[in-house]
Amino acid sequence: MRRSSQAGGVIEPTSLRLVSAGRLGEASGRPASPSHSSGLILKASFLHLSGISEHRERELWRHRVLTWAALRRRIATGSSPVRGWSADDISKALQDCHNALAKRDVAFFASRFPRREHYRLALAFPRETVFLDIETTGLSLYYDHITLVGWSVADQYGLYLRGESTDRLREALARAKVIVTFNGSRFDLPFLRQEFPDLALPAAHVDLCFLARRVDLGGPQKEIERRLRLRRDGDIADLDGRAAPLLWHEYRRGDVGALRRLIQYNHADIEGMKDILDVVVRRLLLSRRAPRTIWPSYRFAHLRSSLRWSADRSRKAKGRISLPRFRGDRPSVSLASLAGGWPALRIVGIDLTGSEKRASGWCQLIGREAETRLLHSDDDLIRATLDVRPDVISIDSPLSLPRGRTRVTDDDPGRDSFGIMRTCERVLRRRGLNVYPCLIPSMQRLTERGIRLATTLREQGLPTVESYPGAAQDILGIPRKRASVALLREGLSDFGIRGEWLSREVTHDELDSLTAALVGVFFWAGRFEGLGDRDEGQLVVPDLRTDPTPWLSRRVVGFSGPIGAGKTSAARFLEERGYAYGRFSQVLEEILRSRGASVSRDALQTLGEQIHRSPGQRWLCQQLVASLPKMGNIVIDGLRHPEDHACLVEEYGPAFVHVHIDAPEAVRRIRYVERRGSAEELVEATAHPVERNVGRLADLAHTRVMNTGSLEDLKGVVLHFVSAFLMR
Repeated sequence: MRRSSQAGGVIEPTSLRLVSAGRLGEASGRPASPSHSSGLILKASFLHLSGISEHRERELWRHRVLTWAALRRRIATGSSPVRGWSADDISKALQDCHNALAKRDVAFFASRFPRREHYRLALAFPRETVFLDIETTGLSLYYDHITLVGWSVADQYGLYLRGESTDRLREALARAKVIVTFNGSRFDLPFLRQEFPDLALPAAHVDLCFLARRVDLGGPQKEIERRLRLRRDGDIADLDGRAAPLLWHEYRRGDVGALRRLIQYNHADIEGMKDILDVVVRRLLLSRRAPRTIWPSYRFAHLRSSLRWSADRSRKAKGRISLPRFRGDRPSVSLASLAGGWPALRIVGIDLTGSEKRASGWCQLIGREAETRLLHSDDDLIRATLDVRPDVISIDSPLSLPRGRTRVTDDDPGRDSFGIMRTCERVLRRRGLNVYPCLIPSMQRLTERGIRLATTLREQGLPTVESYPGAAQDILGIPRKRASVALLREGLSDFGIRGEWLSREVTHDELDSLTAALVGVFFWAGRFEGLGDRDEGQLVVPDLRTDPTPWLSRRVVGFSGPIGAGKTSAARFLEERGYAYGRFSQVLEEILRSRGASVSRDALQTLGEQIHRSPGQRWLCQQLVASLPKMGNIVIDGLRHPEDHACLVEEYGPAFVHVHIDAPEAVRRIRYVERRGSAEELVEATAHPVERNVGRLADLAHTRVMNTGSLEDLKGVVLHFVSAFLMR
């Protein structure tokens, strides 16, 4: 590489050089004027005429019919090459072609040629063909965005950098008649259309990824370049597509040199496309037995552009590229903005492994302070988590099975019918994020362990949600651990999370557990999307576009307490104030009626105990939630198990208020006898197994009320607390 010592900067003639391109002579020959043979291949093309196949076109070439004029002469002899077409029809069609070519109307030909033959239009209009390549923050059209667009028309290279004006990009595309990309049909063009919906793209598109496959040059662009012995300059020789997002992240953090390398990489991709197109075109024409007289005598590689750097970062000198300091966006949200209303919010994040022999990452995030560590056994994870008493737990592991599956192993009778993937995983894949199906062999032990751990935690009354740190990092624009552990740590620090993890060496498992905890904050703040459904459970991912107001503005009050304590009276009081009323026994009553059974306290308690064993208390809570209004305030009467508390927090987040009402046994006995029956019946009802966990709910409740006074006293206490809790 030749470097200039002038103050104007460095001139790099090329970032890619052709060493050898095989036996077709692609690398040899003197540059020829692109205009010398422009239009020859187009005038010798007949595929755009309806009814002429590739075979028929070859036959015309074999009989020396090499131009539209020659075809007209043949028609004049009375021999029509197209069935069903009269001589007048063909003559008129050819005249339309002549007129369109005279007007340089590429859209006319693009609409008539098969897309796989659009390369002929590039050959016909070489100086109006734009080679384009974009760089992005990732592969997901749903979550990622463009960072850089590079293009080359003839021997000029142009650049759009995120945050700058798109005028030059729009001008270049407006003047171009053909666009050449590598895999642009699936990547570059969809991104461009999404970010710039009003951007005018050329009508003709040559996608080299698919065109090259026709001559046995499949695979990524760099692999094709390697096979063609195309060599990139040393500074970027080892870079591939995975490096581009990392270079952008480094640039965002102040490394202007990373931007330089990103531009060099983009420029090399574009110049490489020119060389590949030259080779592919010649191989195609050879395979199609196209006469040598219609082959282009020039190469796109002779229209090579160069990078010319400007020493002035404040402005772009004409024809030169500046390297400005990054002035763009930092994270649009911070921990303070997410959890500002809950300064003591407690979240535990767990990056779970499939075996207790391998350490799992564990993180406690209290307010803005994070502490991470590595733990092995389920008992250690549970013990550490219980010590924190978190508001919510976020686990990086599948916490449910696909609908219809009953176990994780492949001998499950539902394996063939219900598959190995859940709805949430399908959604993420459709959005372009890499996620493993929860029941592929390598994931089965992790899924089994995750379900077991979540069940245990929920039985303790601890709300537990499923997260996927890799997806969260992609959504939040943070490099994943496989790309760069250092940039992952820096990306997390940008959210304002403090703690010893910033000053000591931490593993990627700890950083993923911290990411899981951060997802828990997004969940609590209502800035999340739940992917999945009630049957399979939901995977929580951050959502920066959602409006958290509905999540935060409603009130869902749940009452627990022993029989006769006054919880139903309190619930009915809130119902009178406009709250939608629900109770667990409503679901049980509906089941009994569907079976034709009578509804009584004994029957309800017996059925409740059966359901608690199978399909489980969580199922019952989910059925109740499904029957309640999706919006507005709700009051839920009769929480009896810790799983009820966990489920309702998972469903309603900070909108859920748990009030435990109690009263001395003597007071409860008097109330029960006054309303229902004997003291003996109260003792029997209280001793039923369905009531055995009521006392445990007192420690989970947000407040406890000792109801020894009048009903009016109870109403006042409840109203005061509910109002104060939701004003916090």
